[in-house]
Amino acid sequence: MNYLQLINAVLREVNEVELTTIASARGIQTSVSDFINKAQRDIINSEVEWPFTVAAGTITTVTGQAEYTKPANSKTIDFDSFTVQESASTAEKVLKFISFNEYLERLNESDTNPNASAQATPQYVYFTPDENIGLSPVPDASTYTVRYYYYATHTDMTAAADVPVIPERFHDVIVNRARYYTHMLRSDTQFSQLALRDYDGGLNRMRVELINRKDYMRAV
Repeated sequence: MNYLQLINAVLREVNEVELTTIASARGIQTSVSDFINKAQRDIINSEVEWPFTVAAGTITTVTGQAEYTKPANSKTIDFDSFTVQESASTAEKVLKFISFNEYLERLNESDTNPNASAQATPQYVYFTPDENIGLSPVPDASTYTVRYYYYATHTDMTAAADVPVIPERFHDVIVNRARYYTHMLRSDTQFSQLALRDYDGGLNRMRVELINRKDYMRAV
């Protein structure tokens, strides 16, 4: 469902007039429009690593530069996913993650040595206290490509055709959370509790299917 369809799904549940356009929303319709976005935020913020929020990040190294800014929309970075590729004709190599304290103890001295011979192809990745991505050894070329994955934040829906980042089979969870807020607005405790029960059940289903599932290996 898109944004308009989600709004109308809630309006039908509470026996209110449906919308034809977002701009025509009035009264309870405006509240429901806000509740849809609030519901999506609640779902996304309930877990740090929803798989549908995964995004790919890329860093092109700069000679002599150790630290790089993380993506502005990143929520959590998967530091086990980092690889480095020296050129298009070479294979990617995994970068090992180390804590910042371990970096200071083991590698900082050589990395900050003014002797440029300490620079080389990165082998390690670390996260600085000011939330920058660090590479060690310091890159000795501006041709390396570092790839990784991170969990991104989302933006609220505004246009009628906007689609939630949450997979469509779980859109009922958005509707149920918005139903809860709508009933609470009306001080309808009984129906709000029923909507909350449906929401909690749907959220648990999402966790089972998307987060708690097991990865199986098979011989080929």
